[in-house]
Amino acid sequence: MEIGSLSEWVTAAAEIAAVCVALFLPYYEKRQEKKKRTRNLKLVLRSLVNAALETGSTSNLKSYLKISYLINDNDNDKPIFSVAQQAITIIDDETLSELEKKKEIDELLQYLKK
Repeated sequence: MEIGSLSEWVTAAAEIAAVCVALFLPYYEKRQEKKKRTRNLKLVLRSLVNAALETGSTSNLKSYLKISYLINDNDNDKPIFSVAQQAITIIDDETLSELEKKKEIDELLQYLKK
């Protein structure tokens, strides 16, 4: 029984490596895309929460939150939506002073900076 030449072994190893890359690459790209979406979601929500705090109007934040929640397919982003919903509750609370609102919003935004 012959084991073959060195070139056949190198070709076989290259084919195995190509198959491994072909199987792993879509998973890696999807994972990177989810990370990018989560990062972008955090950035936009942070910006919208700060704008809502300054203006006192949460309409833009609520609209973005509803749309993002409907199109989001990543279960790991659920806590981010929860933080945004808490921010809306704080901003809409009439019993809190502006300083108290700012302090509580800053605590919530620390989560979005991670």
